[in-house]
Amino acid sequence: MNTRTVVVTGGGQGIGAATGTLLASRGYRVVVADKSESTAAAQAAVLDEKFPVEGGHVAVAVDVTDATMVDAAFANLTERFGSLEGLVNGAGVLFKAPAEETSVDLWKLQLDVHLTGALLCSRAAFPALARAEQPAIVNIASVGSTFGLPGRVAYATAKSGVLGLTRTLAVEWGKHGIRVNAVAPGYIGTEMVRAGLREGTLDEGALVRRTPLGRLGEPEEIAKVIAFLLSEEASFVHGEVLRADGGITIDGTFQ
Repeated sequence: MNTRTVVVTGGGQGIGAATGTLLASRGYRVVVADKSESTAAAQAAVLDEKFPVEGGHVAVAVDVTDATMVDAAFANLTERFGSLEGLVNGAGVLFKAPAEETSVDLWKLQLDVHLTGALLCSRAAFPALARAEQPAIVNIASVGSTFGLPGRVAYATAKSGVLGLTRTLAVEWGKHGIRVNAVAPGYIGTEMVRAGLREGTLDEGALVRRTPLGRLGEPEEIAKVIAFLLSEEASFVHGEVLRADGGITIDGTFQ
């Protein structure tokens, strides 16, 4: 049986790194795609040491907002492996500011990374995915796809757009056997969130009180949801958004 190859963008840290680690532990070859070449290389080396596969795990330096770079990266992967069994569009950035103070540059950057980047990578991966037996794409949405996030207008807008992208690709690409789904995490204990807690831009107590499960999530918990959507166990799950948010988006408490 050939080793299944999955590309994880934003794979050098946070949810992306946790996802790559879990997939590698289950026998996948992971392509760690990250804007930082050194970060991608370091994470691929960790995977090689802990979960070796024939041919090794792969580090790819790519800016998901650069169409030329994305196309070249996936063309190289297609030439090398022939097919890809999975793509996780996990690259992301976040800048906080009131809407009236949000610069056009930061607005464009966040939409480009989260939304345009997911389209560019999906489009570039399409030929290799279409050659695989059970290919799947998982996009990373957010609680910001469900409710407004004050101070994060660009992020919430981009993540809401990810839902439209997911559904439309699912409709168009289902005939090619490519399943497309999304995961919408709640507040997860990534370095990005932890930095917000340290800097005071996020209030951990308020987040925990607002979440019915009473805690932050862990990157590994989101990785398990992503792995499920990539797997044969989710073979008839298509065009869905799976919330993994501790219940925060279903709590209508007004107290």
